[in-house]
Amino acid sequence: MAHDLYTASVSATAGAVRSDDGALALDVREATSSQDGSATNPEQLMAAALGSCLLESLKIATSTTGGNGDDVQVQTQVTLSEAEGAGYSARYELSVTLPDAGTDPEAVLQQALSLCPFTKTINADSLDVHLA
Repeated sequence: MAHDLYTASVSATAGAVRSDDGALALDVREATSSQDGSATNPEQLMAAALGSCLLESLKIATSTTGGNGDDVQVQTQVTLSEAEGAGYSARYELSVTLPDAGTDPEAVLQQALSLCPFTKTINADSLDVHLA
């Protein structure tokens, strides 16, 4: 049986998201091409969550290879598209910079992908992760 390590609790209401511990409190609006910076959108939140999750997994993977994870970076793009039929779909592109992987950077990336719970839940057809 799996052992739960952490549970995040966030409430989404009309125009906002708030975590139960107060660490996250953001105004949220529908994504548009003319974002004015007054509020975030679900796509930016997903990019932040996905990128930061992979970053932490990369730091863990780098530490197991004798590398240094201090300068690891992940640039994440989430692209919202009209879906075939009703609704929307999304594509995820993550560009990873590993300046001191300690070993083969591609092997470190693959180890991190096997650790990251978020990348493991996204359909592989809509996920592109590559080294910069």
